[in-house]
Amino acid sequence: MRPEPYLPVTYLQANAEATPNAPAVIDAERSLTFRELHQTVEGAADALRVNGLRPGDVAAVHLPNVWEHVVLELAIGALGAVVMPLPLTLGQAELREMLTRSRAALLLVPQGTEHAVAIAAGRPGVPQLDTREACRHRSLRRLPMLAPDPARVVEIALTSGTTGLPKLASLTAGLKQATFEGFTSRLDVQAGDRVLAMSPLMQGIGGMCLLCLRKGAALVMLREPRFTAEHTLRVAAESGATHLVGVPTNVIRMLDSPELDHTPLTPRVTAVAGAPMPPDAARHWEEKTGSKVCIFYGSMDAGQLSVASPADPPDKRWGSVGRPHDSCEAMICDPEGRPLPAGEIGEVCMRGPTVQERYWGESTGPLGPDGWAHMGDLGFLDEEGYLHVVGRLKDILIRGGTNINPYEVEAALRDHPAIADVCVVGKSDRELGERVMAFVVARAGAGVDLAALRDFMAVRQIARYKWPEFVELVDEIPLSGPGKVNRRALRERAESSPC
Repeated sequence: MRPEPYLPVTYLQANAEATPNAPAVIDAERSLTFRELHQTVEGAADALRVNGLRPGDVAAVHLPNVWEHVVLELAIGALGAVVMPLPLTLGQAELREMLTRSRAALLLVPQGTEHAVAIAAGRPGVPQLDTREACRHRSLRRLPMLAPDPARVVEIALTSGTTGLPKLASLTAGLKQATFEGFTSRLDVQAGDRVLAMSPLMQGIGGMCLLCLRKGAALVMLREPRFTAEHTLRVAAESGATHLVGVPTNVIRMLDSPELDHTPLTPRVTAVAGAPMPPDAARHWEEKTGSKVCIFYGSMDAGQLSVASPADPPDKRWGSVGRPHDSCEAMICDPEGRPLPAGEIGEVCMRGPTVQERYWGESTGPLGPDGWAHMGDLGFLDEEGYLHVVGRLKDILIRGGTNINPYEVEAALRDHPAIADVCVVGKSDRELGERVMAFVVARAGAGVDLAALRDFMAVRQIARYKWPEFVELVDEIPLSGPGKVNRRALRERAESSPC
């Protein structure tokens, strides 16, 4: 059977007929073959229908990486409703805000959790439905198959919201299809593979893994709501994971774990996004595991632009974010919006079918008046068409009129043997405008002070104006999303620091 395009559940039906006994979801509590997943999705869709969910309604899902999440995403889409995955890190006030703005009809959560609330916007009386009840519902009805429509919105996703309240991204079936084709083909995902999401399925990076079901690959669930290196290594080994997908922090923490040397891993590919990946860490991971590190790039606002491939040479996989998807266009522009030639650094822009047309509930989207989505990142395209991202426009420090890229300084400092992690921000200065401040996570038992850092930068022959002038030791670098450093919080901390 050749699956119809654009509607995810048709891929599920095709795989259930072609390879019914192949694993689809691998979970320590309950694993499902493609036949079992299809039957379970049919039951869940019927349970949602019986409880009032209708085409066009928004159903919010608030779960960790467990088998029920996979079932509910597919079941909601099968009804023609819109799924809104909600990160577990949201507080009750934020949760209420997102549910109100989306006009959600239902919130699906495990019974007994603190966020077990149902909202029926404009449809009073819709009951709360426990995720276990929905996913264990049995139905004699066939799953209703809607006509594929690439323009239909199938998912609402929260953007990072680092400068205010998150916007709600509006993802159509056609957008998801274009992303699926680019993502899985570049990462060489095949039927029979086992894909482990190290990031939450509720957020963009982990959510990419759900697309791998269409290829006939199985999804591996972590179950634990918080990432730990030891648990992830154990699940990866026991499941025989062929692909690991997450953020650089996941890889770095697994590299630092003593358990790595005693864990038999079999992944062909480790795909990361969301933050810069230190090339030395990528090289070390490949040497230890044999898994090729591939970096991908995009944003929840503008969509996915590029993915590296395991067939790419190491310097391209570790030093770039891959080549733009065949269906997308990339442009590097100067501050006036003029295109720049290969090799010149400017703002990264994109357009193509992976870019949403408009935000949910709004009349505008990420595309600017010039027809391009401006990513806010600094980067360049090399002569071979690989995209290199070198920093954020707003993160640039200006010291005495001279620009300093904090990512460059961080990359140098990470080579210091006593440093486990580091973030560099600007600290306001009356004379120079800004001075360089480093927040440092020291390795266990190691000591780090400002003099040691400046001596290290001198040995590395880094320009003196880039050297840290203030340093503060911290237990960890704060994050604002999956793998995204919360630089705003550190800038605020730098301003209040007495040093």
